[in-house]
Amino acid sequence: MNKYHNYKLKPTKRGASQGWPKQRSALPTRQPRENAIIRRKSSIEELKISPLFVRRVIAAAMAIRFVIITLIWFAIFITLLCNNEVPISSRGYCGQCPNNWIYYRNNCYHFFNERKNWNQSQASCLSQNSSLLKIYSHEDQDFLKLVKSYHWMGLVQTEANGSWEWEDGSTLSQDQLTVVEMQSGSCAVYGSSFKAYTENCSAQNTYICMKKAV
Repeated sequence: MNKYHNYKLKPTKRGASQGWPKQRSALPTRQPRENAIIRRKSSIEELKISPLFVRRVIAAAMAIRFVIITLIWFAIFITLLCNNEVPISSRGYCGQCPNNWIYYRNNCYHFFNERKNWNQSQASCLSQNSSLLKIYSHEDQDFLKLVKSYHWMGLVQTEANGSWEWEDGSTLSQDQLTVVEMQSGSCAVYGSSFKAYTENCSAQNTYICMKKAV
């Protein structure tokens, strides 16, 4: 018979190199901190605005400002218009004028670009129930100071005493207009800043017609 021997199994001690790996002590991990830094950087990058976006915002702001200023000036224009401060080509706005005529302080004006001599210009105005330009006062016809070219006006020099008269027979007064002698002639063209310049009546010039608003 086989003999069974009982052996006592004793746990053998293992060295440090042979034993089970000791559990490492928990070291403070840097991963949460790094994640927080990454998230912070992402937030900062999201807040960064591209130059193109900034330019678009500025352009939009300027456009809105332009619209607002335009509306304000339009309101001022309408207010001045109805107070007879601004001329406008219209019919039935604050006064009644034919089409393409300028309304200003109860008068209607038309600047004709065709060139005629003085007599022909006068006849053209009469055919439209008007007369050549007459200056009444600087205040009532203030917009005429902006005129830059020369136009026939209803001012002629009499042969009798050399005085200047309007078409209606009234004599020119010094506070109405200043006559500047440029060349020999008994007719006058309107220049600018309420100045008239002598001109030969047979010369060809554009002309201004005027009449009272309805």
